[in-house]
Amino acid sequence: MAITRGYMEILQLSNDNPRSFSDFTKIPMKKGFLSSATVSKRLDQLISVGALREIIMRSKHGRRIIAYRTTDKGKRVIAIVVQLEEILSTPEKK
Repeated sequence: MAITRGYMEILQLSNDNPRSFSDFTKIPMKKGFLSSATVSKRLDQLISVGALREIIMRSKHGRRIIAYRTTDKGKRVIAIVVQLEEILSTPEKK
């Protein structure tokens, strides 16, 4: 089973610490990395459903940085997908 490319990777990467857009473009996939267009689309979608939120941060030079962090709703999604993957990977007992 495959979740559409990029959603889970973005949620998991931003789960513990806020991450910037460029962090998501470095996520390794089967054929390279997530493209900027894919990352932008996934971020918009995850924010619109409440699984991810924007955080405004400042660099050490005072520059404004937009970062992203997984919300409680996003953490529940991660837990459900991990549980589903465990169930699907467990061999059936006859």
